[in-house]
Amino acid sequence: MQDQGNTSAVISRPGHDSSSVVEIGGGPLRAEQIVRVAGGAPVALAPHVLPALERACLQAAAISERRAVYGRSTGVGANRLTAVDPRDTEHGMRLLRSHAADAGAVIPAPTVRAMLAIRLSQLARGKSGIEPRIVAGLERMLRTGALPELRELGSIGTADLAALAGTALALTGERPTAVPFEPLAPFGMESALPFMSSSALTLARAVLALEELRRLDRAGRVIAALSARAVRANTQAFSEAAAQACAAPGAVRVAREMRLLTGRIPYPARVQDPFGFRAYVPSQAAVVAAMDDLRVRVERLASAGQENPLFDFRHSRVVHHGNFHQVALGLAVDALNLGLAQSAPLVLARIAMLHDPMFNGGRPFLATGPAGSSGHMMTEYIAAAAAAELRNAAQPASLGSVVLSRGAEEDASFASQAVVQLERAVRHYRPLLAVELLSAHRAAHQQGTAMPGRLDAVAARLREALPVVDEDHDLRPEMEKAQELLAELAVML
Repeated sequence: MQDQGNTSAVISRPGHDSSSVVEIGGGPLRAEQIVRVAGGAPVALAPHVLPALERACLQAAAISERRAVYGRSTGVGANRLTAVDPRDTEHGMRLLRSHAADAGAVIPAPTVRAMLAIRLSQLARGKSGIEPRIVAGLERMLRTGALPELRELGSIGTADLAALAGTALALTGERPTAVPFEPLAPFGMESALPFMSSSALTLARAVLALEELRRLDRAGRVIAALSARAVRANTQAFSEAAAQACAAPGAVRVAREMRLLTGRIPYPARVQDPFGFRAYVPSQAAVVAAMDDLRVRVERLASAGQENPLFDFRHSRVVHHGNFHQVALGLAVDALNLGLAQSAPLVLARIAMLHDPMFNGGRPFLATGPAGSSGHMMTEYIAAAAAAELRNAAQPASLGSVVLSRGAEEDASFASQAVVQLERAVRHYRPLLAVELLSAHRAAHQQGTAMPGRLDAVAARLREALPVVDEDHDLRPEMEKAQELLAELAVML
């Protein structure tokens, strides 16, 4: 889908290792492991998983003989009160076929791989009573690259039913896969609903968007430091004393990284800068804290067996619940979208300073050449448009609601829509940062600004990749190159 166009950038970042096997089921599944699997790393179930699932499957069958179990002996949704004949061996496949309807753009293969890894990790927890052969088949699908084709529309934050039902149909050979795959026997009633009962696709999309955003945040730190040196900002705003007094999560880390990059500017141009620099630490720390919170939430969900119903084998009972209602996940994504949107005005403020003769010591918009030259004037329009996209993407998806299935499901978290908005925000954050990078580079070049330590290496790379052209010219190629360079800047912090 269009908003996931950055996925390849995530999985091909410098230093990425996709060769070592990711073991699933032996412990918590970390975001870094999910990213590696998305990039092609092979997977293997921990040795104890399938024997444990065999025992759980037998126990679940015994419990189900004694009491009604949603989706096994009943229909689902508005049909939950309808009894199903346990001898009807086609019920499970009918359930999957009816729930596999999706629409929209095709989900990229790396995202599908991440989804399969998450679902494998969740099922390995052994709470669903699912048949072990299906979990083994899912591992084989991922290992061989026999991916299903999934589409973007079908989730509202109450489990990714369409994507997982479609995956199940691919496992049984009723839908094609990317490469030939030996199909499984049809799903029975005991495994159809448990297989679908997860938000694995939403989690996969969140992980990959978060990985890209972490990289852009690091690049943004380098760019803000370049801007600070270019306009001789007062680095007291990045001091340890200021960061400690901020008393906000992430502030100490952000300030430390800024000090590492900028060094001390001994003769700042101003006693106190505008907010673009003075408020950088608390503003960006809010983004960093929101990213940390979302990462924790995603990793917990990727390693939790939350299927509805789940089996409590310790007490020999089945538990029907609503944990698929991903409120906390939706709120965490919304918080990150809001944090990112609130940081955008300060990027615009720094760009405005770089273009202002009061700060850059030269001409408006860093122009050179004949009077009336425009320089970087139009890049402000690009930045403003990108910031508007971030603001639009920050409208809280979690405030939405809907009533479905004849009133049986009277609300939705819309966590999946919040993640779509995060993908959109990340996609537009890139050109916003690229505009600041171009202007900071040009301002420093015009002034002959000396760069300390790591920034000296950054400046050298920019001189090589983005030679400054004095006269007015088409800036599109430079914009595109600046966006490409963000990946390199991220690892130079």
